[in-house]
Amino acid sequence: MHHLNIINLSQVNHALAIASVNAAQLAELGFHPLDNKAICENLPPEQTRQLRNAKLYPADSVPRIRQALAARLALPAAPAPGYERKCADDTEGGGTD
Repeated sequence: MHHLNIINLSQVNHALAIASVNAAQLAELGFHPLDNKAICENLPPEQTRQLRNAKLYPADSVPRIRQALAARLALPAAPAPGYERKCADDTEGGGTD
């Protein structure tokens, strides 16, 4: 049997424990999913069903993902956009507190 050393996105999030990421966020950090077609090519149908639509990553990428997240979290946060709070009884064109 062919041994695959891959994990899916759900397993990546489980390994991170205190954080959760999606595929787009991983891509921003430079981690792109593997080619499912190439992975599933020589596998039996019962295995390909589980992997066909999953976002798959090399299992050994988890430490690098953790490092990338830690580096990103260490950056200064962007300032939050300002906003004006309206009073609950304000009507159209009403003032702000």
